[in-house]
Amino acid sequence: MVANLINTLIGLVMVYASVLDPRLVAPGTATLFFLGVVILALSTWARVTDSASWFSHTNLVVGVGVLALAGLQQMSLTEPLMDFWGVFWCGLIVSVVAFWAALYRPVYAR
Repeated sequence: MVANLINTLIGLVMVYASVLDPRLVAPGTATLFFLGVVILALSTWARVTDSASWFSHTNLVVGVGVLALAGLQQMSLTEPLMDFWGVFWCGLIVSVVAFWAALYRPVYAR
């Protein structure tokens, strides 16, 4: 649960950075690479406590996407619009799925 809450905050920071302060995730900075590694690590940790495995699997895929976007940025293969939407959607998906995983506890019928 703690890993999912931290992933939620990381996703919100990514959305904030893409909309209000794009210098944080601009090409040439290592911030996006660092965030991708942290998302992967926390998603792996969250697999232990998630009630459904698809929560952490989704965040693992998004973490790999963030790392791929960071690699493309370092090779100067992205456009500013791709940087904006890539960081925005990755942050949005991570934050929503991780928060959902933190709150979701199934109620089984007896």
